Amino acid sequence: MSETPELHQVAEARRRLSVHAELPRTYWALYGIALVLIAGIPIWASYLPGGLPGVQWALLVVALAAAAHAVIGRRRSGVHLPRRIGAYPGARRLWLAVLVATIAGLVGIHLLVANGLRPAALVLLAVVAAAVFLGQVRIRSRMRDDIAAGRVTP
Repeated sequence: MSETPELHQVAEARRRLSVHAELPRTYWALYGIALVLIAGIPIWASYLPGGLPGVQWALLVVALAAAAHAVIGRRRSGVHLPRRIGAYPGARRLWLAVLVATIAGLVGIHLLVANGLRPAALVLLAVVAAAVFLGQVRIRSRMRDDIAAGRVTP
């Protein structure tokens, strides 16, 4: 019989499992760069006379790389965490707030570029990128806390 009570064993198992919700620093660095590049597409396209012809392909590559990262991580660790944000009650509201801020920021960037206010769009891009980046980091932190506390729903 183990010297550690069962509840402590369960709590320790949850803490070990919650580590899998964390992402490496390299992921966050690449995420930040991709975020600025993708959110700034209207700005970058306004500087080029023909627009950005390969944007769809670049977005496809980014989406496929993110999906591959998730699949490789699950296979490597053997841990399959719920992928939908609704499974993590502590992250739901923050995810919704970040989503609303992202949409509002992208609409604002499009409107500023359409009205010829590229410097203002660049400033808004920096604000939106910082807000979304910090929001995503905080969402991951709340997901990790939910896993450790056993609040994840299947």
